[in-house]
Amino acid sequence: MFQGTDLERRVLQVQGTDSPEQRDELLRELEPDVRRIASRICRRVITRQDDEYIVAYKGMDEAIKSFSPHHKASFLSFAYKVIQRRLVDYFRQEAKYQRVVPFSGPGVREEESYHPEIVAQSFERHKKEEIMQMRRSEIEIFKEALERHGITLTELVKKSPKHRDTRENLFQVAKTLVSDEQLLRQFYRQRKSDKNMAEKLGLHRRTLSRHRTYLIALTILVVEDLTLMRSYVGL
Repeated sequence: MFQGTDLERRVLQVQGTDSPEQRDELLRELEPDVRRIASRICRRVITRQDDEYIVAYKGMDEAIKSFSPHHKASFLSFAYKVIQRRLVDYFRQEAKYQRVVPFSGPGVREEESYHPEIVAQSFERHKKEEIMQMRRSEIEIFKEALERHGITLTELVKKSPKHRDTRENLFQVAKTLVSDEQLLRQFYRQRKSDKNMAEKLGLHRRTLSRHRTYLIALTILVVEDLTLMRSYVGL
């Protein structure tokens, strides 16, 4: 049985009724979240007058239609990723338009608008900015998820295994945990690792206890699909 929050259950209820009126009502209630998420992704205050707001609002609507308990992430985390993808697509399309339509301003020669080196540099700069923006967004999601478990980034760094083999083995354990929702909830609830849990995961109890903090962080990476954060934890 799905054990989500009231918001997740509300989203699934709206999906079940397939009522445009109920979906519109939920969208109106989530409007502050649309602006908050868009503002965080864009790194500036987004208002209803901005094109980015329209893109984000449509992304929230898409998230309501496509959310599933199988995603394992919270609805707002899932919505964040959907809105982020839509805004990135929007920024990419805007950059493409600017490359196709030449800028003809004072002091700009016509051939400069089509110079392949200028186009390549512009595209590479946009790509780097896009990756940096996505990495900042993933860091925020990662920090908030860690805090729900009482873990700070500083603590995580201190408790991360030194050997890469250990980190990679624990990453496989994290995938096993995430694939079993009941087992994952049990793991989160336990403050002290017991022998039964360790055996299910193929670990010694002391090993599981020693790396519990790091393993929680890895499950967050898998659940929230934070691909850019893997390098942060040494993977």
